[in-house]
Amino acid sequence: MSLDRHGLKRQLDRLRSEASKGKDVAAALQQLADKIERSASRCNQRRASVPVINYPDLPVSGKKDEIAELIKNHQVTIVCGETGSGKTTQLPKICLEIGRGVKLQSVYLSQYQLIPYQRVAGHFKDQLTPPIREGSVYVYNRQAKSCLKASSKK
Repeated sequence: MSLDRHGLKRQLDRLRSEASKGKDVAAALQQLADKIERSASRCNQRRASVPVINYPDLPVSGKKDEIAELIKNHQVTIVCGETGSGKTTQLPKICLEIGRGVKLQSVYLSQYQLIPYQRVAGHFKDQLTPPIREGSVYVYNRQAKSCLKASSKK
């Protein structure tokens, strides 16, 4: 998983360095291979457990394939639309559908306005079938400078 990648790479680099100095690293390499296998297995389990994603009839939903391609191919994607077009609720689902949030443990939403952002996260969480686990959706509000876990309560 992405969370494990850097630590596993550091261990591999250290073992390569030790091997170049003539040290026996066979046992340590086997342990590292086992860790890598467990990490890959966790990632595959998460990928297989992505919930069914349904899109309501909203303008953003109608452009989901185009938006998904833009997100995949660009580091930054800016989406503009009218109030109620689905930017807040549908973009995270598009990201989840293309594999973002699979390698990491959580989905993060960012809200600039002082809207009931706990409700937004709960709404997003409840739109997935089956709903994702409690505490795995976070919303960050830049004005309030706070981050909270979503709940199913509205």
